[in-house]
Amino acid sequence: MNLYSFARAQQGMVLVICLIMLLLLTLSGLAAMRGSTLQEKMAGNSRDSEQAFLAAEAALRNGELFMTTAAAVASGAFDTTGTSGLYDVAESGVTTDWQSATANWRDSTALSEVAATPKYLVEKLPEVTNKGLSLEADQPLETMFIYRITASAVGKTTTSRAVLQSTFRR
Repeated sequence: MNLYSFARAQQGMVLVICLIMLLLLTLSGLAAMRGSTLQEKMAGNSRDSEQAFLAAEAALRNGELFMTTAAAVASGAFDTTGTSGLYDVAESGVTTDWQSATANWRDSTALSEVAATPKYLVEKLPEVTNKGLSLEADQPLETMFIYRITASAVGKTTTSRAVLQSTFRR
């Protein structure tokens, strides 16, 4: 066998090996693109849930600000049906089911970065006696009112939802 016939017999194998290498590189590129797309979706979902959390926190602060006003504790503002998002749990003895579709919410300040206006509701809890003060015989014990504020908000899409609660003493 001479050198010319050996080189001629090997010409087809180079093409097959190159095609296999090209196929492997293509598969590697597709896997990298799929991973990149997944990471992009995860980053978007993380941002969406963060937006929902920030909007719920803003609604919670609006609820606390509302509780500092005189209108919040006006006579008849709280009732057992939760008209305008103000529930009197002390009178009814039943806590509010904030997951229920029939719950009454108060709208918070509208935000441009979320899909819906954040909301909050306020529950007036039973009166509490402050036992940390002096127990002198001629002094009555001080009582205080505790309120539970629940805020709910969605992110840029309605698929992410954040619910926060705080207690407020007045």
